[in-house]
Amino acid sequence: MIFTYNGYSHDEYSVTVDINIRGLENPTGYVYGNTVTLTVTGILQADSLSELLTKQVALQNAYKVQNGNVSWMSGSTTVYAITSDDTLYGVRVVTPPTFAQGAAPGELVNRRRYTITLEAAYTYAAATGSEESPYVLDYESNLSFTGTGGPTFGHLPTITGKFQKQQLTETSVVTCQQSGRRIGLNFTPSPDPPFEHLADFEKLDRRVIRYGAPRRINNTAVEYPVFWDYTFERNQAFPIL
Repeated sequence: MIFTYNGYSHDEYSVTVDINIRGLENPTGYVYGNTVTLTVTGILQADSLSELLTKQVALQNAYKVQNGNVSWMSGSTTVYAITSDDTLYGVRVVTPPTFAQGAAPGELVNRRRYTITLEAAYTYAAATGSEESPYVLDYESNLSFTGTGGPTFGHLPTITGKFQKQQLTETSVVTCQQSGRRIGLNFTPSPDPPFEHLADFEKLDRRVIRYGAPRRINNTAVEYPVFWDYTFERNQAFPIL
């Protein structure tokens, strides 16, 4: 059994590999992929301390590099493999070689025990780009109304006494705000269009579409947000539908 990372091969039968898999969920709890965590526990062996430290440096240097390919072979049979380019954001060296048993018998004499943690993630299918797709990681839509169309009033200053309340208009305009956001996985989603029953009342000069900076994992852009805000105005209450 030989475990290899980024071209570095551990000594044969010198490691054990624990594989833990958990689901990737969007905010609704829908599982759209999985994260694989490999815990590699091994031992370096050499005839002298200087040879042991040389092997330790080589091990540490190998795992300073992110996004290496992983293979675990038994002879010509592949037990497990990860190709970094096939994952969501590459292979992360979450925990580089850690030597937690420094006081154990034989440590730093002719052996050195270590633990390494690697992580990769996969999606179950290609993103489709629709809001029903689980690859829209987050979606929010809001509709708010300001005013009722009723009369307006103001308070006029007086030389003495309290300000006087006075009706200014018999009716007023009603404002409606449609806003929302959508976050796409590995693609930039489109904003919602204005609701059809409101579109004729939109103040086009106040339309706002904003594309946020993508969220990066392991220096790879994976989540792309878009935000929208539409303003509508009417001289009476808006239709509900």
